[in-house]
Amino acid sequence: MYGIDENTNYEERNVAKPKGDSWSIYKRLLGYVLEYKARLALSVVLAFFVALSLGGIVVFAGSVVTYTFSSPGEAAKQLADDTASINARVEDMRAIVGWAPSNLDQMLRDAVGFLREEGRQTRAMVWLCTIVILLALIGGLSRFGQEYLCASIATFITVRLGLEMFDNIIRLPIRFFEKHTSGEIIARMTNDCFTAGRGLTAVFMKLFREPFKAIVFFTIAFSAHAPLTIIGLGVLPPVVLIMIKIGQKVRKSMRRTLERIAGLQTVSKESVAGISIIKGFLMEDFVRSLVRREYAKLQRQGLKMMRADAAIGPLTEFVMTLGFVVFIVISVYEVTKPNPSLRVDDLLKLYLSLAMMLDPVRKLTAVNNAVQTSVASAERVFEFIDLKPDIVDAPDAVTLKPLREIIRFEDVHFSYDGKTEVLRGVTFDVKKGEMIAIVGFSGAGKSTLAKLVPRFYDVTGGSISIDGVDIRKATQSSLRAQISIVTQDTILFNASVRENIAAGNDSYSDDRIKQAVKAAHATEFVEKLYRQYETVIGESGGSLSGGQRQRLAIARALIKDPAILILDEATSSLDMESERAIQKAIEEFVVGRTSIVIAHRLSTVQRADRILVLDQGRVVEQGKHEELLQRPDSLYRTRLYGAEIAPAAEEEASAGNNGSDTAAALPSREDAVY
Repeated sequence: MYGIDENTNYEERNVAKPKGDSWSIYKRLLGYVLEYKARLALSVVLAFFVALSLGGIVVFAGSVVTYTFSSPGEAAKQLADDTASINARVEDMRAIVGWAPSNLDQMLRDAVGFLREEGRQTRAMVWLCTIVILLALIGGLSRFGQEYLCASIATFITVRLGLEMFDNIIRLPIRFFEKHTSGEIIARMTNDCFTAGRGLTAVFMKLFREPFKAIVFFTIAFSAHAPLTIIGLGVLPPVVLIMIKIGQKVRKSMRRTLERIAGLQTVSKESVAGISIIKGFLMEDFVRSLVRREYAKLQRQGLKMMRADAAIGPLTEFVMTLGFVVFIVISVYEVTKPNPSLRVDDLLKLYLSLAMMLDPVRKLTAVNNAVQTSVASAERVFEFIDLKPDIVDAPDAVTLKPLREIIRFEDVHFSYDGKTEVLRGVTFDVKKGEMIAIVGFSGAGKSTLAKLVPRFYDVTGGSISIDGVDIRKATQSSLRAQISIVTQDTILFNASVRENIAAGNDSYSDDRIKQAVKAAHATEFVEKLYRQYETVIGESGGSLSGGQRQRLAIARALIKDPAILILDEATSSLDMESERAIQKAIEEFVVGRTSIVIAHRLSTVQRADRILVLDQGRVVEQGKHEELLQRPDSLYRTRLYGAEIAPAAEEEASAGNNGSDTAAALPSREDAVY
């Protein structure tokens, strides 16, 4: 059997789970990032300009002190040193790059001489301060551009992850949606995607800019005094260790927090959707306790994550402060000793550069937390993106032609969990144009049987074929194109009446939509809506009555003009007036159409060409209504039809009720419900 595993069960082992380490997941995220190479490259360039501008500010701020407050003798000596340094740097540039402007060294010497000219301290300060302001402006503009580009990349990836997840989820079988709550699915599509995106934003805003800044400041500090710079960097190993240890805790805590959010969303969604039941059964206190319990779980887990997140900053700052104190003591000694190896202006540059170098280190610790948070969310996102459907088209699948003769169930077995069989050796045929009514006790397998026809599940034994073609060997699209389904739960969407009836098929004309609505006896109420066919009916059709929703669902089935119609308790939620209208529409609709009806209505059962009686997953009887009643020991007569429905049938006949009785009024299996 193609499309199911050896246990005939949908397993989480079908998930291509991430390896679990942060790098493997983040490497996968980087694959998305690299699709935006141009934006990424420009953001890196801008991050470099941010770092250079800050480094320039430190250098020129130190030069303000040197050029403004030096004595004439010190100024002359510093001018000579600067001139020699300029010559050396230009020669290094020519040696490394292979080229430098011929007059570059002279231009730099003239600029330094201009600022060093005796008696021109004010001019030097004005020019240097102007340069500092310009550098700050350049740095600010570069930072704006860099952060915007990084945020845009993260936003694109967030949307991409959400779309990929949804595209994959809608391909998954019904079994997946039974295993996962709607709250969990929604949480992964929203919270997890956005959390992963926010983490990427934080990372890419700082991942390039902060290391560039650290490199620039390290270069300045190292050129000022190499030994002291090495001493100042002695704090980095313990800081990195703290980042790694706490980052691991943050990732674990974040994943648990996201799971708590999913649980809360499930309870909240159920509470809102079931508000009428909650109020009708005075369940407010019960629901409050459920919501409070989920919030309490979220609060406990959130506090654990916050503790880990909050600890990393103080710990790293304390370690860096200890190192900075040691650095200050040694540097002061180097300046004040008889033959100092460090000038005051160099000390100022050293202090500023090391202090500003520690700022990127602190921010990179925050980046680490953002990485772990993003990885925890992305891991959950990728789990759903990587899920593989267990019901897929076979490699040699054929396009199924419209039903010509027969649907055949041959020795069909089915189990939801791979252990307990719901259907056991079910065998019967449905001829073209035949209306089959399936009846039986609750849990007999009626709805399950209907779900197997459109291949929502694959049989675990036996086969279902249409005109001799096993439906597992046909494409799912060609199979389902022939089938219309009206389920016992009316499913409508927060869209217009037209969109709900067309069900995504834009080719339907206005006339065809109106004909379907008329056939479902819905024209009267639809044309009274404030925008008629363009009226948005609210979430799950909440602005309509139960009967109105049911009629729109039937109109959706009618417009498809299917070869096969499946009605699963299709009229069970209709009021008496609506039911009369719908029963008439269905009678007209099923003429000449192959129909499988699971209904509790006596009138529907009586109209069937054949009735199948299911009991404990087996077809125990079949025949017409009158035939089954004539069998003295038949289950249909003695347990399903006889004691409870016969009086109702007499009542119906005398009242001219045309099928208003329902087995919903009957007791459970032990009391003869079907």
